[in-house]
Amino acid sequence: MTLFVAEGMIRAVQRYDNRGLCDPVGVIRGALMRWCSTQVPNLELPFLSTGGRLVQEPRLHVRRAPGTTNLAVLEAMVTGRKHPERPAPNNSKGCGALTRSAPIGLGCNSAEIAFSMAFESASDTHGHPGGCLAAAYFSVVIQRLTAGETLPQAMSRADDLLAGKRGYEEIAAAVSAARALASSGPPGPDEVETLGQGWVAAEALAIALACALSAEGSRPQAICDAMWRSVLHGGASASTGCLAGQLLGATHGMACLPAHWLAQLELRDVIERIAEDFFRSTHLAEILDVEAYPTH
Repeated sequence: MTLFVAEGMIRAVQRYDNRGLCDPVGVIRGALMRWCSTQVPNLELPFLSTGGRLVQEPRLHVRRAPGTTNLAVLEAMVTGRKHPERPAPNNSKGCGALTRSAPIGLGCNSAEIAFSMAFESASDTHGHPGGCLAAAYFSVVIQRLTAGETLPQAMSRADDLLAGKRGYEEIAAAVSAARALASSGPPGPDEVETLGQGWVAAEALAIALACALSAEGSRPQAICDAMWRSVLHGGASASTGCLAGQLLGATHGMACLPAHWLAQLELRDVIERIAEDFFRSTHLAEILDVEAYPTH
């Protein structure tokens, strides 16, 4: 889903450059519909959601344990051919919107825009404030990290934007718990599980933040240790590992990763191509191939 959101951000930029107007959350929604079509066989997409490089990649048309909330809402959106309700007609505060929110932070030029856009996009699929505010908080952290701030500084900015929003208390408490745990040094698996298991967004956010905050430097071994801490628990380890990796990657870049990890990375060519195109589009303002990134 993160790849498809990144593609949606690219297509939003392309659309704005081509037409002078764009609803980026709507374009991201189209990208999420394309993702849904890779997980649900024979799902016919609306015209405005078709085309592009990722949906044509056969290796992505493999069911990879998609989150039930995302899948149910998006499939209903596609088959019903109607504009989504916002917030979504459920009470989900799962981590499915949170884990896809990093590209929004990467592509926005301000923390305020990152918070607002990530919250709106999350509310397409998640009806509980916890599921949306966690995504918005995380997107701001990513945005500030790529602007050169440290993780504590980025979290402080996200704290400011979170404060006072309806239902913010759950996320604020989870972030506070993450800070407290990381302040004592790298936590063990049992200590990580005191933050929860990561099935809900607040817990996944807390685990990822605690593991990234407690990384002991930027050496590959230190990053490896932090990544292992993020997945050595009995909960949603795929999600917490994803989030911790995004935080560490935004902070330290690819150079922090061991070469043998990268050599075994599935779909590395697709990931690197999207990442390169994302940077060229959102940061270098280059116009990309419209067949790969259509403007409709």
